[in-house]
Amino acid sequence: MVTAIVLLALMSAVGLRAAVARADSSSLSVSVSDGYPGTAPAYTLTFVSAVSVAKGGTLTLTFEGGVGSTGGLSVPASALVVDGTPVVANGRWSATQLTLVTPIELTAGTEHTIHIAESAGIQNPWTEGHYRVTLDLGSGSAPLVSNYYSVTTTTRLVPVGFSTVVEYGQVTGVRVTFRTGRSGSLVGHDLIRNAQGYMVYPTTEDTFTVRLSAGLSALWSTNGRALLQPSYAEAPFAMTIISNTVYDTDLEGNDLRQLVLNVPHNIPANVELSLILTFASAQRSLPDGQYVRLFTSKEPAVITVPPQTGSGESGGGTGTGVTDTTAPVVTWSSQQNTLLPRLVTVSITIDEDNLDEAWFSEGADSFIHTRLWIGTTTLLVVNRAGIHGTIVATDKAGNTTTVAVDIPALSGS
Repeated sequence: MVTAIVLLALMSAVGLRAAVARADSSSLSVSVSDGYPGTAPAYTLTFVSAVSVAKGGTLTLTFEGGVGSTGGLSVPASALVVDGTPVVANGRWSATQLTLVTPIELTAGTEHTIHIAESAGIQNPWTEGHYRVTLDLGSGSAPLVSNYYSVTTTTRLVPVGFSTVVEYGQVTGVRVTFRTGRSGSLVGHDLIRNAQGYMVYPTTEDTFTVRLSAGLSALWSTNGRALLQPSYAEAPFAMTIISNTVYDTDLEGNDLRQLVLNVPHNIPANVELSLILTFASAQRSLPDGQYVRLFTSKEPAVITVPPQTGSGESGGGTGTGVTDTTAPVVTWSSQQNTLLPRLVTVSITIDEDNLDEAWFSEGADSFIHTRLWIGTTTLLVVNRAGIHGTIVATDKAGNTTTVAVDIPALSGS
């Protein structure tokens, strides 16, 4: 277990409460399929209750942050599933509450799952932030409060496909296809008109960062080429290689290359792109298990195309041939110092054997950006006006977990 002690003075937005904030309830966890403001995602709620609920019992979910419904006062039964069993009657929506009738008995002390499909039409809040869900099981029991989930305009690339480029019977490169997200528009090397009316290039242009598997790294060497073809373009655009470095070494001692590429022209959001990587020399075939990891300066979460399949890359291969689709498990807790109430110990635990990188940051306007490690990292934090940050952990297969950290300011601060 790796433990680091860091003293941070945070100057955040206000919120008033003196109680010690915990990471989440051990009884209820929530995840959403899409955290973009105003969208209607799928919700997965997993809980363990201290009381049993009979078949036909009522469950009430209360959503924070002004969550709305696109379907009015009725939520279709087809969009509600409890432990794999569809709900019989439509759910009821009122203000920020969803009430449904369980189609099965829910046993105390047993883990249960409620799945709410996108077709339920329960929208994210329109304001970025961190929100929770409360589950009331009735029977006079205390409501269960979930972990925080994030609603943000930060999106990620979407992997689409991976194929070889074959010319005259030989493999000359690979084609990596993906799609930019809603916040993924990129500033390229296109002329713009400045305030004085002159045509100039942008002072800041976006970039692609591409990490190659061991086999592709060996084939690329230092003489490969990169092309980018948007779905709307008839021909690909040449890309400038800003840097070509070895960023890591796998378990077998093979170098893994990282390329930083320019964006040749402006790229809109929600568009499909093909990145074509051409080798220094043609090959008869491509070794099995190759992949490309990439991200952009606008969408920094790493994706893998195609998903990694135990190829032994950079400590991430399992050697089993099983696709790694499990994201890192991230939990945190906080403890207020009894003698110095503003001093808070935040313990962040990451359970992931193949962790690539993990960070805690307080936001774009803050200087707080602390690297985290496998095991528990302990941060000693001065809580001056509330702590509101995000933990982002990514494994070597590109699976990413994002967890909000919200600790309110002390009362009277």
